[in-house]
Amino acid sequence: MKDQLLLLLELQTIDLKVRELDTARKALPARSAPLRNDLAKLEAMLDGEKQKLTDAELWQRQQQAILAREQDLLRAAKSKLQGTRTGKEFHAATREVEFKRKSINDREGELKKVTEALGSSGAVIGERDAAIQKLRDELAAEEARIAAQLEELAQQVAVITAGRDEVRAKIDKAWLKTYDALIVRGVAVAPVIAGICQGCRVRILPQQNNKLARLETIEACERCGRIIYRKEMLEPPAADAAPATADAPSA
Repeated sequence: MKDQLLLLLELQTIDLKVRELDTARKALPARSAPLRNDLAKLEAMLDGEKQKLTDAELWQRQQQAILAREQDLLRAAKSKLQGTRTGKEFHAATREVEFKRKSINDREGELKKVTEALGSSGAVIGERDAAIQKLRDELAAEEARIAAQLEELAQQVAVITAGRDEVRAKIDKAWLKTYDALIVRGVAVAPVIAGICQGCRVRILPQQNNKLARLETIEACERCGRIIYRKEMLEPPAADAAPATADAPSA
């Protein structure tokens, strides 16, 4: 039975290490999530600013076209003013010229403000582009590091599991079935120390504790169902580092 218990412990060591590595593997991609979220936010902000810039440029072109037509109308009004023959015509033409001149001045003022705003917006977009590119570079570098670590973890798993099938093949099928049912929930094989199952922290019956000492059968904890063994039977304590010295003779 001792050989079977040792094989079960060896299998558990392999499986728990694989589980640990798998947990680390699953956690790695999340490391890049903050960078990815920041990048998405910046890209959304940049898209919004670019759309505003596009809309403003369209408005600018439309206003420039209107301004050109108004300038044509102003020239026509001036020409009309020069051709007036009566005072009434002169005053009417003058008011028309002044009205169109004011309209042109107002539109030019608005266009000037928009042109200045477009320049500032273009500079901001340039800065955003640079910040986004920097963040993309950081994200690419982080993902490259994660990919390298994932590959390293995969190699470790391959090394650790190399002899797993061979170990499983040596274990009695009944206990292997019990082990497989337990290992998915945590630890399948637990030591008993001072009569207490270390899987559930409950004291086992003295009769069962005695059975474990004889190593004649494999036992399961009545409380948690784990395969149990007495720790000192399979893992004897290390010898003292230094032997005790004899007392010195009294004078």
